[in-house]
Amino acid sequence: MEAPVAVVWEQLVSPRSMNEWLGGSDYSVEVDTTWTVGSAIVIRGIHHLRFENRGVVLAFKPFHSVSFTHLSSLSCLPDQPSSYTKLSFVLQADGSRTMLRFEASGFPTMAIYRHLHFYWMGTIDAFKRYVESP
Repeated sequence: MEAPVAVVWEQLVSPRSMNEWLGGSDYSVEVDTTWTVGSAIVIRGIHHLRFENRGVVLAFKPFHSVSFTHLSSLSCLPDQPSSYTKLSFVLQADGSRTMLRFEASGFPTMAIYRHLHFYWMGTIDAFKRYVESP
């Protein structure tokens, strides 16, 4: 990304910024978290249907990495460990640019894998545009 790590980090973890780049013009979302390891992260919104994604913050290392679990109410899966997917973001400075590595793991079903793959491919691009916009 054409932005320094500090800028990318702030946009990545600021709930106000997340509200914009996670949903974009297609739908709105609201992010609620303190980013304290072990605390909840809740992402609510409406995209054709009302949804609520829940998880737990697993790691939070400022300007370096953040990871959390994810379970969508739309999946209709039980709230148990095997139903959650892990989402991880790692930042690395490259001069005035930033390399962002995103990884998702632990998909409970093939349908969830397909959905999250489709969603995050577009969302990472949207995040890049959001960070690099004037």
